[in-house]
Amino acid sequence: MQVVADAGPLLSFVRAERLALLKSVTGSVVIPTAVYEEIVVKGAGKRGADEVEHADWIERRSVRDQTFANRLPHKLHSGEREAITLAREIGGVLLVDELEVRKEAQRLGIQYFGSLALLKEAKQRGLIPAVKPVLDELIAAGTYISKSLYQDVLEQVGET
Repeated sequence: MQVVADAGPLLSFVRAERLALLKSVTGSVVIPTAVYEEIVVKGAGKRGADEVEHADWIERRSVRDQTFANRLPHKLHSGEREAITLAREIGGVLLVDELEVRKEAQRLGIQYFGSLALLKEAKQRGLIPAVKPVLDELIAAGTYISKSLYQDVLEQVGET
């Protein structure tokens, strides 16, 4: 199943210097044009722009039904609306961390997962020996993870 990524998780993994881990778990990622524009064009010169532009495993794809994307709640950014739309169009799984986007995906019956689920999967596959150091790297790089969620994830992976 194809993974359609929103900008947030991609940028979090770039900033934590863990983009290779994302690739190891997903194999490949599809991003809609609006996410590409947000990261590469508008973000030119910032961390993530070059990494995303030159990653041969990240494929940019246009949504076919822009009308559907435009009908989604406008409290969501254009990249988020296009990511939901693209996941729906290709039957993909959405990689997203923002709660409002997850709620909309759930309402539409689109499967989704977040960065923390990806870390749990990486540990299960033996790609990382422990989740805690990567969580700490994500936080140090600017990703917000509440203390309760941090503890919950560590409990789930047996690292308390």
